[in-house]
Amino acid sequence: MKTKVDPWVRIAILVVGTAVAGALSIHFTGSILPSDPRQALLFQNALLLIVLGSAILENHYTKPADSVVNSLMGVITLLSVYGYAPHRPWFVVSGYCVFVFIISTTCVAVSAGKEITGWRAHLAKLTYRPSVVLGKSRLLFTVVFLSGLWFFHSVQEPITLALVLFWGLFLAIWPLKIPELLTSWVHQRHAQTAAVGKVVRVDSPNILRVALDGTSTWNQERPWICVLPNNRSQWVQPLYSQFKDGQLFATGLLTDLAGPELSGHINHVVEPSDGDATPSRSEIDAALGGDAMSHLVGFVVEGKEIGALKVEALDPLIFQEGMLIWSRVGERRVYYQVVAGTAREEALATDKRGYQVATATQLGILSQKAGFSKYEWLPAMNTPVYSSRPEQNIDEAAVADEDFVLGTIPRSKIRVGGDFVANYNYHTALLGVTGSGKTELAFDMIRHSAKNGVKVVCIDLTDQYRGRLSDLNPVDLSVSEQTADSLSEKLFAVETGTYGAPDEKKALGEFANTLREQIKKSVTSFLEEGEEGEDTSLGLISLHEISNTKATLWITELYMTCLLKYARDNRGKSPKILIVVEEAHTVMPEPNTMGLGDYDSRGLVGKIAQIALQGRKYGVGLLVLAQRTATVSKTVLTQCNTIISFTCYDDTSLGFLRNIFGPEHVALIPNLPRLHAIAFGNWIRSEHPIVFEVPFDESKAGGV
Repeated sequence: MKTKVDPWVRIAILVVGTAVAGALSIHFTGSILPSDPRQALLFQNALLLIVLGSAILENHYTKPADSVVNSLMGVITLLSVYGYAPHRPWFVVSGYCVFVFIISTTCVAVSAGKEITGWRAHLAKLTYRPSVVLGKSRLLFTVVFLSGLWFFHSVQEPITLALVLFWGLFLAIWPLKIPELLTSWVHQRHAQTAAVGKVVRVDSPNILRVALDGTSTWNQERPWICVLPNNRSQWVQPLYSQFKDGQLFATGLLTDLAGPELSGHINHVVEPSDGDATPSRSEIDAALGGDAMSHLVGFVVEGKEIGALKVEALDPLIFQEGMLIWSRVGERRVYYQVVAGTAREEALATDKRGYQVATATQLGILSQKAGFSKYEWLPAMNTPVYSSRPEQNIDEAAVADEDFVLGTIPRSKIRVGGDFVANYNYHTALLGVTGSGKTELAFDMIRHSAKNGVKVVCIDLTDQYRGRLSDLNPVDLSVSEQTADSLSEKLFAVETGTYGAPDEKKALGEFANTLREQIKKSVTSFLEEGEEGEDTSLGLISLHEISNTKATLWITELYMTCLLKYARDNRGKSPKILIVVEEAHTVMPEPNTMGLGDYDSRGLVGKIAQIALQGRKYGVGLLVLAQRTATVSKTVLTQCNTIISFTCYDDTSLGFLRNIFGPEHVALIPNLPRLHAIAFGNWIRSEHPIVFEVPFDESKAGGV
C-alpha cells in the first residue's frame, strides 16, 4: 500500500465531508448556514474547519504558521458564543486557543531570517513542538467542537448523537489509512498511467535524463515508457541512476519503438502495466543497433575519433583488454577492440558519480573470410555500444579457408590471420619475452608453410626445433662439429695474428671457399630433391655448438648467401624459400648494442641485412624471432612488413612498436596476458592492428 495520498482523494474527502455536514445542518436546523450562534458554532465553524483542515490545509504536517491561523479561528469562533456559553468552561477552552496562538506566533516570529542563533534559536526550539502539536486542526477544532456540544447539550440534545458520530467517523478515516487505500486501488486499476519520473532533458540524439520520484526501481531488466513534449510515446532502455541534491536521477536510452498512447503524462516517464505489450530484450537491442547475440555494455561519449572511441561502461566488470565491441554507424556495424580504460568522476552539484571510460580502437567492417576493412567515419554521440553475450560468442571467420589462423579475438570466436604463404616473402617478425608464446606460434607457421609447398630453413640456436618439428622429417643442413671448431680456430688465428695476419687470412679464405661449396651442395640438394631422395620441406641449421660471435655471423652469412644465390640463379624454377631465424639478436645483431666493434663483424651484419633487403624479389622470405628489438638489426626489422608482438617491457622495443601499432596499442603490450598478441601488417586480414589470443593447447604447454 502506498503511503502517498493523491490530491484528488483529499478533495473527494473534503467534498463528501462538507456535503454530509451541510445535510445534517439542513435536517436539524432547516438551513445550511444556521443563524443561531450556538448552532453555527457546531456546523458552520468547528465541524467544517475540522473537515477543511484535515483534508486540505495540513496535507503532510502542521507548521507553526498553520497553528497561528487555527488558534485564531478558534478564538473568533468562541467569541461569537460568549454570551450563551457557561463562562468558566468557555474561559478554559478560550485560554487553550489563546495559549496556542501565543506560542505559535512566538515561534514564527523568532524563526524569521536565514540564520537563527542564540536566544532566538533556543526559544524557537522550545515553542516549535508545542505549537505544531497543540495547534493541529484536528485537535484544536475537535476541542472547540466537543466543548460546543458540552456547552449546549441541553439545547442540542436531539442532534448531539448525530454530530458525535459524524465527527468520530471523519477523524477515524485518517488513522485507518482510508485515503491511502483509495489511492492504491486507483493506481492498481490505472497502473499504465502512473508517472514515476519527470524528463529533465534529452541529450542528442537519444540519452534521456529523468528525475525519479523514488518509488520505482530503475534497472536494465525492464524497459519504460517516455511521453515526449510532442506527446509521442517511446520505449526507453534504462541504464543507471545516481543521487543529485538528495533526489534520484536516472539515465536511459530512447529507442525508436513506439509505446502505447498515454494522455496526461507529457514530458514524463511512465511505468508499464502488466497489460502493456512490452517489447522483448531482442526487440530493444535491435532497435538500438544490436541483435539477439548482443549485450549492451555502454554508449559513446566525448573524445571519440575515427580510429578510436571513448565508451562509458555500464558495467565495468564486463570489460577487458582486447575485448571486441561494436556500434552502429548509419546502417553499418563497425567493430572496435578495447585497448585501455580510465576512471572518471562527474560532479553533480554536491554529489559525485564515479564511472569508467574504455578506449577502443577501430577494426572496421567485418566481411566473412575477407577480414576487417577500415570505415571512414565514426558513431554519433550517445550511440549504444554492444559486445557479444558471454554464452553466445560471435562465431565468424575473418580469414579465408586456406589462410593461416593466428588465433581468435578475445571474448569471441572470430578467427583472425591471413594468407601467410602468398605473402611469405614480405618478411615477418615475431617479438616477445621468453614464455609469451612466440616460438609455439612460429612452429605453427612453419608447419602451415611446409604443408603448402614452402621450403623452410630454420637457423636454430635453441636446439628445440628438431624435437618439436620431428613430424616434418627435417633435414639437417648444419655443418659438422669438426668443421665448426676449425672455423672458430681460423677466425681466432686471424684476430691474433701479427702484421695483418696474411697467412692466417689466406688459410681462412681457402677454408671459407671449401665450406661455401659444402653448404651450397647441401642447400641445393635440400631445395631440389631433399636428402637421399626423400622429399622434405624443412631444413635445420643448428648453431648451438658455435660459441664465437663472429663464427656465428660467418655461418649465417654463408647459408643466407647460398640460399639467395640459388633463388636468384633459378628464378621461376626455385621453390618458395622461408628462412626462420630463432634468437635473431645472435645472427642479426644491432652492432652498437652487441659489442661488435671490429669492421669484419660489422661488415658481416651489413651483408646479412642486404640479403634481407634483396630476398623478397628473389622469392626468399624471413621469419624473425626476437625478445628485444634493441638487440636486432634495425635494417632487418624495418624490412619486416608484418609485426606480431607478444608481451614486451623494454622501452626500446615499445618505442619501435609505437611506430608500427600506434600509442594506444603499445600501451597495451606490457599488460598482454600469456598467449595474447597484437598483429599488423601485409598479410594480416585487418587494416588496423588487431589483438588476438592463441588458443591454449595442452600438448604444447611445455614448450611455450
